Amino acid sequence: MPVTGDIESLIQNMNDALADAAKHDRGIDAASRRLRKKLSEIAKTCKDVRAKIQDERGE
Repeated sequence: MPVTGDIESLIQNMNDALADAAKHDRGIDAASRRLRKKLSEIAKTCKDVRAKIQDERGE
């Protein structure tokens, strides 16, 4: 997948997390757990995309 597609996927995942973020703000514990999981997945994807870019550039 091109890097553009990876970034679009990250944006979609962050948009999906917005609903749980709003629920977290209202104090719903289950939403907090889901939000932490989504953010962990987003962080992992960011690291993977960064590594992919470095590999493609030969750095």
